[in-house]
Formats: sequence, structure tokens, C-alpha cells
Amino acid sequence: MNEYIVIALFIAWYILSMVISEKLGKKKKIGVEWSFLISFLLSPVIGFLATYLSKDK
Repeated sequence: MNEYIVIALFIAWYILSMVISEKLGKKKKIGVEWSFLISFLLSPVIGFLATYLSKDK
């Protein structure tokens, strides 16, 4: 049962990172790749803040 929770959390983490990078990263100077990398490695919340606070294109 614990393995399923870990897998579900990983999938949710990945999906949130993808959503942040695709929705916000395209419009910002940080870009899709960097916004995904920050979101995936650190956390989607930190990735959202970093992407949201970066300059527009």
C-alpha cells in the first residue's frame, strides 16, 4: 500500500510541475524548461513562485 502512495505522489508532483511550466513558463522569460526543472527538483510551489515572479517576455 505504501508503494502506491509514493507512486501517486510522484505522479502528482510531475503533473503539477508540467502544468506550471506549460501555463506560466511560456509567457515568462524563465521559459518552459527552467520552470519545469525548478518545479520538479525543488517543489511545484517554489517553481510557481519563481516562474510567476520572473519577468514577462
